[in-house]
Amino acid sequence: MSLAETVTLNVQYAWPSHKRFHEPLAAEFMKLHPDIKINFLAPAASYTDGQQRIMRSAITGNLPDIWYSGYSYLGELARKLDTEGNIADLGPFLAAEGEGWVGSNYSDTVLKLGQVDGKQWGLPFTASTPIIYYNDDLLKAVGESRSSLADWEGVIRAAKKIADTGGADGMSYAVNAWGDDWLWQALILNNGGRMLKPDGRSVAFGDESGRRAVRLIRRFVTETKMPFLDEDQSIQQFAAGKLGIFIGSTAEVRVMGDAVGAKFHFGTAPYPAPVEGPGGLAVGGSAALILAKDPAKRKAAWEFLKFATGPAGQKIVVLGSGYMPTNLQTVVPAYLGDFYAKNADWTTSVGQWPLARPWAGYPGTAGPRIWDEQKVILSRIMRGETTPDDGLKALVDVTNRLSATAN
Repeated sequence: MSLAETVTLNVQYAWPSHKRFHEPLAAEFMKLHPDIKINFLAPAASYTDGQQRIMRSAITGNLPDIWYSGYSYLGELARKLDTEGNIADLGPFLAAEGEGWVGSNYSDTVLKLGQVDGKQWGLPFTASTPIIYYNDDLLKAVGESRSSLADWEGVIRAAKKIADTGGADGMSYAVNAWGDDWLWQALILNNGGRMLKPDGRSVAFGDESGRRAVRLIRRFVTETKMPFLDEDQSIQQFAAGKLGIFIGSTAEVRVMGDAVGAKFHFGTAPYPAPVEGPGGLAVGGSAALILAKDPAKRKAAWEFLKFATGPAGQKIVVLGSGYMPTNLQTVVPAYLGDFYAKNADWTTSVGQWPLARPWAGYPGTAGPRIWDEQKVILSRIMRGETTPDDGLKALVDVTNRLSATAN
């Protein structure tokens, strides 16, 4: 592609730590496209924070040209921006590339992550499912192993043994301290439930799946003495050899490997087996959206999206994080095939694609407000300030109330 003049694209993403792959991705793209400049805006603290920023920017008319929306917020964002012409439908862009090109790069499962109401508003850029990170030295010291982590009972047993030694904390599952409800949704799906009823508004997790989930998070504290750590603190503790089991995003495989170094042997394991039924895991991550209105900027932004979600771009993203690739070609030997063959810990999440389910979003602009309320209640359950069953009732009530009044 060659543009008559240099086009500058203002790009915003979430999670400041993701600078480690966004910047090299942009640098490589600009080498290939010297007439397109990528200008990064200050990153949002989380997808929730980013959603609120974009909504405010839509009101002030100061939207970035490209935004990476968390999947759970894509529905409400696309519907809102579409009414004002502030988001590009990517369907025509894909059609112009041809069916052969589309089919060779993206699976239907992946493309659906970026669809809302039958339209392709985003190209899936990052994708993750939660996995287990474990300190193999600590597990072996208490007579446990990777196979012990196959189900929740094994995780709790192993974590309790590690904590009882007094030398390290047993586990961290920061469901109440995440930037969004991703880990909470994983628990509901894992326990055989779903977040919303078919109407897309009413809570569906007020059933046995929800009861199992809230009782489980309380057990993490009472039985394993789980500390209250956020994601960054958990990673730091784990890397220091002071935490036996950390359940979090596959996006941290690179960070964990760099931080642990040769201090001890760590590995990754699948999220514990479903408690009930086939189970499932909400796909975390983001879709790249074009919010520019100017035709020249939209054309340039499409070139950037193709590169960012293409095999070369995805190789940069995956190796800088641990995310699952969203492009079909990325797993061939020329890109990541050889790397995956030699680094099994990086393939754990890839193996969970059969369990991948949509990351459910709430109607209207309710999502961020709902999570702000939910995480407070989850903390109270975990700390024993309310019973799990009473806490679940409060979760259902506040979620239904905010969802029903969303606009």
